[in-house]
Amino acid sequence: MKSQYVTLLVLLAAVVLGFNAVTNAQTKTSSTATNPLSASERDLLNEINEARAHPQVYASYLEKLKPMFSGKEYRRTGHPALITEEGWIAVEDAIKFLQTVQPLPPLRFSQGLYLAAQSHVKDQSASGKTGHAGSDSTFVEDRVKPYGTWQGGIGENITYGDDSARERILTWLIDDGVASRGHRLKLLSSDYNVAGISCGAHPEFSAMCVLTLAGGFIDTAANGSAINSTKTTASTTKPSPVTTSGGSKTTTTTSTKPKVVNMKTRKM
Repeated sequence: MKSQYVTLLVLLAAVVLGFNAVTNAQTKTSSTATNPLSASERDLLNEINEARAHPQVYASYLEKLKPMFSGKEYRRTGHPALITEEGWIAVEDAIKFLQTVQPLPPLRFSQGLYLAAQSHVKDQSASGKTGHAGSDSTFVEDRVKPYGTWQGGIGENITYGDDSARERILTWLIDDGVASRGHRLKLLSSDYNVAGISCGAHPEFSAMCVLTLAGGFIDTAANGSAINSTKTTASTTKPSPVTTSGGSKTTTTTSTKPKVVNMKTRKM
C-alpha cells in the first residue's frame, strides 16, 4: 500500500511538472509573439522607462561625469579624449531638467512601431547611411503606415555606436549640440505613451538602435484586425543637421554629430 501511495505521488508530481512545462512554454511563446524584442532592445526600452520613472536618479548618473570633463574635452578612463560641442554646460542643463521633471508612466511596447523601427535598421544596415531618411527617401510617418495608424504625435530617435543601453540614454538626455534638446524631450514627454525599438549592425558605427514612439498606435495585425495601443498628442522639434530624433507632423526630426558619454555614438 505504501509503495502504491509513493507511486501515486510520483505520478501526480510528473503530471504537475508536465503541466507547468506546457504552461511555461505557452507563456514564453505568447510573450515572444507579442514582444519580439532582443535582449539589447529590451534593455534599452527598460532603461528609457527607468529614466521616465526616476529622472532624479539619472541626474545623479550625469553628475558623476563631471570629473571627466575639461572644457569641451570629455575623457573616460581607458578611452581617447573626445571633443563635445558644448562641454559640461549641456550635461549641467540636463541635470537641472531631470531634477525638476515629474516621473512618467512607462512607454508600452507597440508591435507596429517596432516593425517600423526594424525596417529602418535593416535599410541602414545594408546601405551604411545615417539619419531619418530611408533609402527610398521616406521618413518615420511613411515607415509606420504598413503596420498601423498612430494617434497624437509620432517621433524617432536614432543612436549609432556600440554602447550600453545606459550610455545611449544618457547621450540622448544630454543632447549635446541640439538647441531644442529634442531627444531629451521625446524621452521625457507625457505626449508619448507607446514605443518600438530595434537594434542592429551598422557598417560604419558597428551598431545602431532606432526608437520609434507615438502618443498611441493601432497595430494592424496580419489578419487585418487592429490592436489599439493608446492615444494622445505629441511634442515637436525642428530638423537640424546629424544624432537623431525624428518624425514630423505633430513630431520631429533632429540630428547632430557624435555627442557626450561616448563620442563614438552618433545620435539622430
